[in-house]
Amino acid sequence: MALPATTSSRRTGDELIQAVHAAALAEISENGLRGASMDRIAKRAGTGKAALYRRWPNVRALGLDVFLATITESVPQAFPNTGSLREDLVGSMKSFTSSFHGPMALVLRELISESAHDPELIEEFNRRLGDPMEAELVNVLQRAMARGEIPTKTIDPLIFELPDALISHRLLMRGEIIDDITCEHLVDNVILPLLEFRR
Repeated sequence: MALPATTSSRRTGDELIQAVHAAALAEISENGLRGASMDRIAKRAGTGKAALYRRWPNVRALGLDVFLATITESVPQAFPNTGSLREDLVGSMKSFTSSFHGPMALVLRELISESAHDPELIEEFNRRLGDPMEAELVNVLQRAMARGEIPTKTIDPLIFELPDALISHRLLMRGEIIDDITCEHLVDNVILPLLEFRR
């Protein structure tokens, strides 16, 4: 397949990163992470391959950067502060899952698959997204406890692996992203009852 025409203009900083991210998203969407090429990504972005390797050691690292940058832009706040635990959880799930459609769904599926063979990929994903979200979730739960919505007690952390597990299962086994109705069902019928939510 012929690559789109590129320009040789010298771009730096955010402009270059945006061009590389767009090129990487297109390349991974067409060829997957293992089939993607740093050389083809550089050509799509209209830059040299050396410029890519100065920032990203391989396609997996670049793919993760594309995914996290897109999520951060689409969902600048991991959890809304609505004054209601239910609305905080539902709003967060809907925001994130709405960002996974289109090419991003394929990138996420590829990253999940590759993470089984790449511990560094998992570590970087957790450092940049998983750990900050977990810290913010603690704040969400503490606010809910202060409002009397849930008991003040230790919460089983496995409860909050359920959304990720469902998203991963649906994506890997069915090739689909859970919809808003499923997000609400999971929160209302699984997570909140396990938290002993007081309506």
